[in-house]
Amino acid sequence: MLDLVIVEDESNIRDCLTHLFPWNSLGINVAASFSNGQDAFRYLSSEHADILLTDIRLPNISGLDLVRMLRENKNPIEVVILTGYKHFDYAQQAIRYKVHDFLLKPIKYEELTAAMLKIKDLLEKETDSIDSIDESDSTYHQKLITMAKEYVKSNLADASLENTAVQVHLSPGYFSKLFHKITQLTFSDYLIQCRMERAGELLKDVTYKTYEISLMVGYDNPKNFSRAFKQYYKVTPREYRNHVSDT
Repeated sequence: MLDLVIVEDESNIRDCLTHLFPWNSLGINVAASFSNGQDAFRYLSSEHADILLTDIRLPNISGLDLVRMLRENKNPIEVVILTGYKHFDYAQQAIRYKVHDFLLKPIKYEELTAAMLKIKDLLEKETDSIDSIDESDSTYHQKLITMAKEYVKSNLADASLENTAVQVHLSPGYFSKLFHKITQLTFSDYLIQCRMERAGELLKDVTYKTYEISLMVGYDNPKNFSRAFKQYYKVTPREYRNHVSDT
């Protein structure tokens, strides 16, 4: 399944796109939907998605501004723009930001389906190329994964799928599938593992406060860090520290 994010400020259109369009039949999952670009950008800065479907007219920032911000953030997500405004300059900007398609409202089922199937075919070709890796390619890709792991361990505060993929000159989609093929782990699971293991080491040093450790390993919110830590170790950071100090 490919993950899709929808951004549309008109609630009736957003609800129809999210709940009534037959995404499952296309092999697509609606991972999230938003009424504005800021929330969508915040989500896509920390979560991976394959496709963005966004209106061009949004409150505060436009759909094109959202795409520009994502591109500046090195996020190569495939984008389909929706608009009721047929202006050539919009299309020009869309091309500049590597937007996959530009569809006019009212949305036609056939056109939206065709756009999504083109993207699906493009992304599946990346998967096919991974499945066809031979032994000589495997050695090369092993080196890329080793480089990626080293980058993650040295940049836990900032590491993400997107910026790690950039470090090894691969698209996030291709890198994600390659990482899983070679390591048998999802990149997300590996990143959490590295963050938790480093956090465990840092908790042994009582001079560090918990909120400082959370920032050092990539969590802006200490509560999110504590939740992730407990899920990984089955104890809170404080309980872990107390146990270590007692042994």
